[in-house]
Amino acid sequence: MTDNEQMQLLADRMYKFTGDLIAEGNAAFAVAAVHTMIGLQIYKSSLSEEEYNKMVDSISMSRDKVKSLLDMVNEPFLRSFH
Repeated sequence: MTDNEQMQLLADRMYKFTGDLIAEGNAAFAVAAVHTMIGLQIYKSSLSEEEYNKMVDSISMSRDKVKSLLDMVNEPFLRSFH
C-alpha cells in the first residue's frame, strides 16, 4: 500500500467515524475540537519542538486551502450539522 493509499484509507475511516459521532448527537464543533486536540498531541509527542512548531505553523498557513467538510463528503447526516 502506498502512502497516499494509506492516507486515503485513514481519511475515509475518520470521515465515517466523525459522521457517526455527529449522527449520535455530538456537536460538530466538539468533535472537531477533540480531533484537533488529539492530532496536536500526536505531533507534540512524535516531533521535536522545532518540528512541532513548523507543523503548527504549516497548518496555520494552509487555512485558506482547507475545504469545507460539506464539500468533501456527501453523507446526508454530515450535511445537516451546519
